[in-house]
Amino acid sequence: MAQDDGKDEIQRKTISPYDLTTNDNPGIIITQVQLKGENYDEWARSIRTALRARKKFGFIDGTIKRPDENSSDLEDWWTINSLLVSWIRNTIEPTLRSTISDVEVAQDLWTDIKERFSVVNGSRIQQLKTKLADCKQKGLTIVNYYGKLKMIWDELANFEQMPTCKCGKCTCDLGSVLEKKREEEKVHQFLMGLDETIYGTVRSNLLAQDPLPNLNRVYSTLIQEEIVKTIARGKEERSEAMASAAQSTTTYRSRGEWKDKNVVCSNCKRSGHESENCFLLVGYPEWWGDHPRGDGKAGGRGRGQQQQKMGHSGSRGRGGTLRANAVQTAGERPFVSADNAVDTESSGTPRLSTE
Repeated sequence: MAQDDGKDEIQRKTISPYDLTTNDNPGIIITQVQLKGENYDEWARSIRTALRARKKFGFIDGTIKRPDENSSDLEDWWTINSLLVSWIRNTIEPTLRSTISDVEVAQDLWTDIKERFSVVNGSRIQQLKTKLADCKQKGLTIVNYYGKLKMIWDELANFEQMPTCKCGKCTCDLGSVLEKKREEEKVHQFLMGLDETIYGTVRSNLLAQDPLPNLNRVYSTLIQEEIVKTIARGKEERSEAMASAAQSTTTYRSRGEWKDKNVVCSNCKRSGHESENCFLLVGYPEWWGDHPRGDGKAGGRGRGQQQQKMGHSGSRGRGGTLRANAVQTAGERPFVSADNAVDTESSGTPRLSTE
């Protein structure tokens, strides 16, 4: 800070176009946009921005002339040009780089690329307006859809510059009026490409407002609507999934569907179900006729006691055995599970034990 007549003035260092920093070397990439041919306009804008930030674009557009042969700046001029040629070539797609002329002056390289890939303004404007008319949401998020439109709008603005007053006598602020008209046109283009089934209602509400909301307000409203619909859709999907799972579980437990014959119950030794579904342990359901519905332990003990009686009566002779079998047939129903229930129910007659 320096003080002059009681006023503080900031001492600012003037940067020369010939100045270089430690980061300025031939291997760096000054922009992430690669020249692929059809994207020349986007690439050229990125190069201009990067070089102007370093005060080097004057070497490209010719405003910084080549010094005389006897000038002390000539060597520095060649140094900067060599550096700029490397930077430009680093941003060209490798397959395309081999077709670019190998020159040493940055301005000559820039002119050669422009003549090859730059499209005449009229043709490019027609191409951009066609893309703008065909740009629809088609299932994209609001952010991605708006991003596609924004790229077309920005590129189109480079070719269609807003007219400004040059005489200095205009007092009606015509520039602001024209800018507002352009923004209203963007709002209509934005709303026109939305998915009708999802955003038809909110679009009608926005168009019904007078005056028409600005582009940022429309964008914010649609983002909020998208969030609300996403949350509602998530709740609906979860409800449907839970209902489907509950229905599947009920069907499985009530009718014994999807039985796996390779599974053997460790309790009753029957196939088609596991021990946690065995009726001997969990009891018979309400829909299973006149079967006992006590806990599984009682059913298990009853069967054991009957088998024990059969063993004793069998030692008394054939008649005793017949009586024991008769008792078993009348007093005991077959041991089944929820998984085997459908087989017994469909036949109409419970299967007898083979023991």
